[in-house]
Amino acid sequence: SEGMFADYWKQHYEMISRANDAIANLHKAPLSEAKFNRLMSESKFFRAYAYYRLNMVYEGVPVYLEPTKAEDFTKGREPADSVWQTVVADLTDCINDNDFPGRYDAGNTLYGRATKGAAYALRGKVYLWLKEWAKAESDFKKVGEAGYSLFQGDFGDLFTEENERCPEMIFSMQCIRT
Repeated sequence: SEGMFADYWKQHYEMISRANDAIANLHKAPLSEAKFNRLMSESKFFRAYAYYRLNMVYEGVPVYLEPTKAEDFTKGREPADSVWQTVVADLTDCINDNDFPGRYDAGNTLYGRATKGAAYALRGKVYLWLKEWAKAESDFKKVGEAGYSLFQGDFGDLFTEENERCPEMIFSMQCIRT
């Protein structure tokens, strides 16, 4: 009943609902195969991201992988490990998609969207929750191979507008100082 938790729950299930809708209906849009595959991977990334965030807080949540009406969200909780496996499956699909880019360069008009590097980073974090250390390490190495790297300047400079698109930013919120 606490607003903070209710809103958290609602916001993440809304993201899941929208991702499920996209996954179920993208085939109806007139898209090239490459764009269709990229958008499917982006949708699966966001669904995985939402389940990751929910599972961190609640350690087991209901899992919906198909479009569902709001009044039909009535399933019971899945065990946390089952939710983690759902997240891993979606992220593995993203990683295996040849049309899902490893990273967008700062000048690319698609910069800021989900990428294969972000999928590796998120899956690595799931493996940490599962205590699968070797798999986590392997995924984190793949983040670097996707083109991401540690910031080479002073720490404080990382959080400035001119460095918002540096190679350390895996999946960041873009802000403009006003």
